[in-house]
Amino acid sequence: MVEVKQGLNLESDISIIKIDLEPDNQKAVEEIMEKIGLFHQIFFYSYDSFPTQLTIRSKLPFLWRESAETLYKLSKTEITAEEATSHLVDNLIKRRIKSMSTISLLHSCMKKNIEITPTLLEKPILHDPERRFGMEFNRYLTLGCGKGSNITCSARSGNDSYIAQKIQKDKWATNTLIERLQLPVPKWEIISSDKDVERIWNSYEKPVVIKPTGLTAGHGVTVGIDTLQKAKDAFQYAKEMIDRKNFRKWQSKILIQEQVQGDDYRLLVINGKLQVVTKRIPAFIVGDGKKSIEKLIKKENRNPARDLSNPAHTLKPINIDKPLLKYLKEQELSLEYVPEKDEKIFVRKVASMSQGGITEDFTDEVSKEIRTIVESISQSLHIFTLGIDVMCKDISKPLTKDNGGILEVNMMPETYLNLYPVLGKQRDYVADIYVDELISEESCKKYVLVGQTKDDLPTLLRKKGIIEKDQTIGEIVGSKYRINGMEVDSEAERWQHVEAIKCNASLDVILLHSRDWDEVKEYGFGFDHINTLYITKENTKEKEYMRIVKKYKRKGLIDKIKAI
Repeated sequence: MVEVKQGLNLESDISIIKIDLEPDNQKAVEEIMEKIGLFHQIFFYSYDSFPTQLTIRSKLPFLWRESAETLYKLSKTEITAEEATSHLVDNLIKRRIKSMSTISLLHSCMKKNIEITPTLLEKPILHDPERRFGMEFNRYLTLGCGKGSNITCSARSGNDSYIAQKIQKDKWATNTLIERLQLPVPKWEIISSDKDVERIWNSYEKPVVIKPTGLTAGHGVTVGIDTLQKAKDAFQYAKEMIDRKNFRKWQSKILIQEQVQGDDYRLLVINGKLQVVTKRIPAFIVGDGKKSIEKLIKKENRNPARDLSNPAHTLKPINIDKPLLKYLKEQELSLEYVPEKDEKIFVRKVASMSQGGITEDFTDEVSKEIRTIVESISQSLHIFTLGIDVMCKDISKPLTKDNGGILEVNMMPETYLNLYPVLGKQRDYVADIYVDELISEESCKKYVLVGQTKDDLPTLLRKKGIIEKDQTIGEIVGSKYRINGMEVDSEAERWQHVEAIKCNASLDVILLHSRDWDEVKEYGFGFDHINTLYITKENTKEKEYMRIVKKYKRKGLIDKIKAI
């Protein structure tokens, strides 16, 4: 049903996936391919559709191998186009790749010819009913291969410490650490009942904010609290959200904090260095003198950037819910109100992207004092990627009691809000910085042999001084998978061995053998980039194939070609 030529191959310099089809419903297959192609260029470079076969050029061959059955069923009209779209987009692409945070990293890897391999499962979905949110996903991807490769899940990576993960999930722990470093954080404490609120109310400057200590994507957070009754209501709202999210006990605390005045900023730190500063602006609508607030919200939600069906969306819809209606009421407004032309009305208090907010780039305005503070927090937590939320009046000045403070940290930030602001300079180059820093120590060499030699290739390369004696070598010979000559007891297919060997971070060298050009035709060379392609003298006589590999060498996809 599906044939995959992995990596460089004799037909293309990009992996080729060929999926058998039935001629009954070719148009529906083409329509779904066109839709996915509009999401982002990472999904495929091109495709050709014939009545009995779909040929796709893509650097994500695993994604299309997993899609083959659905596309075949669609071509036979066994499932509808809606069912096929739901499975491919909602149950595969989104759970494999999720969002622009992952897409930007994969795009960077593709430009650099860095291998991308599923880390955990060959199947598209990881289902773990014990997870706190009951999520289903399989977004763990290995970037690079062998020694120096790394695992990512969105912006999170293998370089983030376990201790940091525990701390950042709990605002109590985060605030305590920031105070331990003697860095500025607004006055705060944990509250556990209405009586606590009454007891400490007069000791806080108003307004205050009340929120759960766990990560809630802005839900359960109430800002601008200036009366005791509002504080009690906010406490009950936070408690309600905690119960609804079914948080673990240690994440179910509620804190009160003096609300610093100013604007909300997300600062993105990568490998200890501040890279992007983004102002987060609460959701708003702009009047045209004709439409009501409700109609303006619906119009704004038709913005393609807010289309959640597209995994490459960079904004979220503005949902009409209880907090939105409450905030309108506080402004003495309703959904039926018709704003004047160009009248701006904020419909959210909280500047949260998950609640429909937008972003503006402020990277070039940040003060050196704030830069030092956020880099100190990131390095002290030993986190590779960290989003730090700061509230202040002027991001170009130091944080003080009058100018603001640190609100919280997030080690799995949706980095796309920093890289692709609605207003100001786009910072997509930061994805390249992330990839370069993450796998800066990747040192594994990728060698491919076409033909058969008297000595096995590891022995031959050791004799030539190309492989050192103490290096760890992974080999694939036909259906055999070996590590330092030890055969791994596995009955997997060749492509499964190739993916497994790429994920093995102990390897200094990976060797892929092909008996002859026919085997290369069937499977491909296995890599998007090859350090050295060894070809036995007998096989160098095939001029047509030599012409192809020499073309790849000129393009920088093969460093060296050697006759052996």
